[in-house]
Amino acid sequence: MRTAYVVLTHRDWPQVHRLAQAILRSSPGAGIVLAHDARHDAFPVDAGDARIDVFAHGRDADWGSWDLVEATLDAFARARELFDPDLVCLISGSDYPVQDLAAWEKSAVEAGGWIGAAEPLTYVPHWGRRRGEGDDRWTRYAYRWFRAPFGRRASPFIVRVRTALALRLEPIFGIRIVTRGRGLHYGVRRLPTPFTPERPVYFGSQWLAVRRSELDRLLDVDFRAGAPLRRLYRRSIIPDESAFVTALSRSGPRGELPPVSYVRWDAARDEPVIWTVDDLDEIRASGSPFCRKVDPVLSSELLDALDAG
Repeated sequence: MRTAYVVLTHRDWPQVHRLAQAILRSSPGAGIVLAHDARHDAFPVDAGDARIDVFAHGRDADWGSWDLVEATLDAFARARELFDPDLVCLISGSDYPVQDLAAWEKSAVEAGGWIGAAEPLTYVPHWGRRRGEGDDRWTRYAYRWFRAPFGRRASPFIVRVRTALALRLEPIFGIRIVTRGRGLHYGVRRLPTPFTPERPVYFGSQWLAVRRSELDRLLDVDFRAGAPLRRLYRRSIIPDESAFVTALSRSGPRGELPPVSYVRWDAARDEPVIWTVDDLDEIRASGSPFCRKVDPVLSSELLDALDAG
């Protein structure tokens, strides 16, 4: 059995290289594709190990953009070509192994489905000032979104006015601000709505693991050139949190294993908590093969403890 690890990166070569070495110590037969956004931080072309492929994908993979999904698809295709894997696992450069990966890989292949987290989204928008019913993240995918000119520099007053207008017109029109990405976007309701109770849209973690049959379906069917899901998600907001898990949930069940990466979310800061050595017991008890998010300085003792086994 051969596993390929696709790692999405954009900075900090020493930490990413440490992650790659930790993966290979735990799973010596694995291959690694470092899918790197090199706009701000160049990585070495050669990692010094034939099992590690440094792949500068050349896309402007801003957070919450379709380009990030495209970069992932490019990396999946590259992993398939280079390593002919039975299993592909997608993680970030801020992850780190928690358990014996060779043993986890065997369990993942035998689990009978893809590994990850997903839940169906439902929402009923209302006219006027009253918020809709359900989870309004549904509008990220049920509307067709367009980036506003100078969206990153829109004044707070203009944003408030536009948001108030969008609230009153929510069944047909929306406004969202991708704060860590490309700023202000306008959305227009897709008619007919592309999702039904029988075929809902799903929301979940972008970090997942798929067997070869599921990988082939993602690349050759669900997100091939011109595929309906590809066209839909190209005009969505934060597609990486829905595109793959929607396609996978529609085609087969999830395997009964914990998520690929164990995360604790800081709602106030809208980002993952940085793990430290004080969290070691909790991380190991999670059952996930990786934890996220680690920092080379703040998590240094934790990383040493995980390396030591």
